[in-house]
Amino acid sequence: MIYLIYGKLIHKNLVFIVVEIGGIGYKIFVSQRTYKELPKNGTKIKVFCYHRIKQEEIPELYGFLSEKELEIFELLISISGVGPKSALSILGVVKLDKFLAAVQQGRADLISKSWGIGKKKAERIILELKGKIKNIKIHGEIALLESDNDLESALKNLGYKQKEIEHTLSSIPEKIKKIEERLKLALRFLNRK
Repeated sequence: MIYLIYGKLIHKNLVFIVVEIGGIGYKIFVSQRTYKELPKNGTKIKVFCYHRIKQEEIPELYGFLSEKELEIFELLISISGVGPKSALSILGVVKLDKFLAAVQQGRADLISKSWGIGKKKAERIILELKGKIKNIKIHGEIALLESDNDLESALKNLGYKQKEIEHTLSSIPEKIKKIEERLKLALRFLNRK
């Protein structure tokens, strides 16, 4: 099994990256969040991998920039009804700490709203993960997640598209906590376009 790949990043897009090692390019599926954190092409990178081998299917690699994210990915795909693509999608929307805080607090409403999954699946994720992710510091992650959900609703009501909203919210620094300030900044970003 492949656990870690260290090589030169030669291609990247929203779905996968290619890392070259000794003349061989490895195609590795990544989340949108991982894609945003990647350095420029030609840079050496370390990618923690989940090597999926299923009968009668082509082997696949899923990559993460931290072991913690790989660990949570593996926990997610162990849940019935959550496959690798769904797990990547969940991890790609917001930072890992926000997701873990929502799980730890049992906030199925935040998980289903933020990650676009059904309430029953969100409840199952919480049920199966809650005991496995103890001792995680929350540091106001829930408040920020709730604030961004409120911002998303407000921006939708103003007529902005979902993709614009998601991109804008991910661009706002997390050190800005007050919803009013986050809204002003979001509107400033959106009006530039």
